Amino acid sequence: MIRVHDIMMWRDGGTITFTVEGDNLSGRYRLRTPIAGEPRLLFRDDVQVPIGGEAEAVLTSALKRWLSFNIDDENALARLGELHEWRNLPEDLARVVPLYRIRSVIRYLEANPSRNAAKS
Repeated sequence: MIRVHDIMMWRDGGTITFTVEGDNLSGRYRLRTPIAGEPRLLFRDDVQVPIGGEAEAVLTSALKRWLSFNIDDENALARLGELHEWRNLPEDLARVVPLYRIRSVIRYLEANPSRNAAKS
């Protein structure tokens, strides 16, 4: 199983960065901000991961397994998603912010029409 850490969202409008260790996926990943345009590009160690390619699919699958193993409070994730502003979060919600960000990456990679078209 992989290890995911150093999960951050940048103040540039939504770039998400995270580090993965293990399963030949080791590296520093960056999903570019939506402000930079669609499709949002994914980078591994500053090299673009091909949109809709096998490397992206393998990463997405590994992140899903990691997330399912690490989520212990689905309710907190749902509550966090309902908030319009994340200021002074209670401890239970603050604890799941990194998981929420990884879930956002997964959802984007799975749902983006440009990526689905590339897989066809």
